[in-house]
Amino acid sequence: MAAIPAEQPQGMSAGSSDQARLRSDKLRAAVVVAQLARKHSIRTLAAGGPMFAQLGLVSPRVSPTAIVLVEPIHQLHLVLALEGVGWSRISPGHIRGLLPPVFTRVVHPDLVCPLDIYDLLPGFYAAPAQVFELFWTRRVELQISGNVVPAFDRVSTVLVAGHDQLGALAHDRRAESQIAYFVSMFRTSLTPAEQAALVQLVTDVRGIEPLRPFLTTIGVPVGEITLPSEIYCQARLVLESVSDPLIFAVSLFEARPGRRKAGFVRILRNNPRRVVRALLASPRSFVIVARSRARHQRQQQARPPHE
Repeated sequence: MAAIPAEQPQGMSAGSSDQARLRSDKLRAAVVVAQLARKHSIRTLAAGGPMFAQLGLVSPRVSPTAIVLVEPIHQLHLVLALEGVGWSRISPGHIRGLLPPVFTRVVHPDLVCPLDIYDLLPGFYAAPAQVFELFWTRRVELQISGNVVPAFDRVSTVLVAGHDQLGALAHDRRAESQIAYFVSMFRTSLTPAEQAALVQLVTDVRGIEPLRPFLTTIGVPVGEITLPSEIYCQARLVLESVSDPLIFAVSLFEARPGRRKAGFVRILRNNPRRVVRALLASPRSFVIVARSRARHQRQQQARPPHE
């Protein structure tokens, strides 16, 4: 694979130059990942800010990182392939809560932006491999600097952006304006067919919880609560099997802080006997959840057998 070419914006103010360099480097990172993934038969989907413009959408915010979603079984393979051509793993910084991060962050000395490699999206409670397949089926192939880059389509891009922005808000003052922003994007940027596809995709990936306020605003019935699938919890906690206490724990720990009490009440109302059994086992479950980061770190440090 060719080295990453240097690209220096000229004739701009310092601030404009920095933003142009950031956008350029994100696109370059997307191209490099697509080339390397194709070489190693790994499926990846480019996401994030620069893809909005490529798809005729307006990004809700400027992110300092490039983003890619990789087929879950191949995340570590992709990271090792990138390390083989000059990238390095770094700590993603402080991650709130007990659960481990859902991405690996790598950097390259020629790029100003880190690259976050996701193998699952928190709050999309279907099996991670199934979620990837749903997005992969909808993918578009973008032409970037003469290279083909598989990426999220318009519907998936708006869905994931909404998930990213709304799922992280709790008692944040921005919550109301952010919901209004995505409702406006949904109604003005997407065609009626795309709107229907987005609502269906939320159901298919079981992504109701992080998008509950948005869905309620556009009039979509959301029901009481959606619990994570066993396979999702196994991946999230890096375990081979999970029980009800762990499923409930993942559901509550992934909820926005301001919604955890309401989430627990809904779980209790719908599953009273399961909740009682779960509470009896909660001390042990808490320890298992608390150790999930260490298990995740060991998994990330493992190297797959040579192929």
